[in-house]
Amino acid sequence: MSGRVAIVTGGARGMGAEIVRILLECDMDVIVACRNKAAGEKTVAKIREAGVLTGKARVMKLDNSSLDSVRNFVEEFKNNYYKVDVLINNAGVMFVPYKESDDGFEQQYIVNYLSHFLLTSLLVPFLKKAGSSDLCSRIVNVSSCAHLLGKINFNDINNKEDFFDTEAAYMQSKLAQVLSTKWYARFFEKECLNIKVHAVHPGIVNTDLFFHDQTYLKYYNYLRNVLLKSPAEGAKSIVYAAISPRVEGKNGLYLSNCLEAPVHPTANDQSLQDRLLEYSLKQVRLDGIST
Repeated sequence: MSGRVAIVTGGARGMGAEIVRILLECDMDVIVACRNKAAGEKTVAKIREAGVLTGKARVMKLDNSSLDSVRNFVEEFKNNYYKVDVLINNAGVMFVPYKESDDGFEQQYIVNYLSHFLLTSLLVPFLKKAGSSDLCSRIVNVSSCAHLLGKINFNDINNKEDFFDTEAAYMQSKLAQVLSTKWYARFFEKECLNIKVHAVHPGIVNTDLFFHDQTYLKYYNYLRNVLLKSPAEGAKSIVYAAISPRVEGKNGLYLSNCLEAPVHPTANDQSLQDRLLEYSLKQVRLDGIST
């Protein structure tokens, strides 16, 4: 894996930090994309102190609640790299109170989906440079089984007209990730690009995403430790989708526990994929996907 470049959003904590660790163990150049650079540097230092001396780590600022931050990140990336072999869209929030970003989007929608859609769209030329017929570049969207209960509310994407349902907003963002994965898989094949994209349900993982959860799991650490996967266990399926030879050449998969799993009945609806694509392009102010 030496010389291969990976970007991990939300790489400073939880599963993101475990993903960074594993990729460094694989001797990759890993960009830790995170909102708080100091937290990212601390994570890298802990990994090095634990004895992982391979690979190269670079911390770069990326706030997934801001589309301007995404654009700034890509500009900084352009000044330092010419390709990206692996993009792992991992940053996320769950069941948070209603709050709109500076761009006017509900925070689960923009952090989990829309910012990653923009990031992916802007990085396609760099993914194209890295991919070859022998070894394709890969994108991994960290989704959730919660997408199975989701619905895209095109008439009220912020889900606030009647009353805000944070769980419905979370499920919508995760379904959007899967629909986008399926659209991009079609697009890359149509354009004959050596880029593959997959969505992954890492399992129910014991991370600080549960901080805003209203269930008993928020309060009982013992139950969380027993019932939920550790961040290291959750990271395995994500890294599998990102670098395993077993999925080389495959495209548009939805994986759970390193196995292909069923998706929402509408996820394979190409007209819905296309509608979300056009809707998202307008939201991020792009005319299309450049290659």
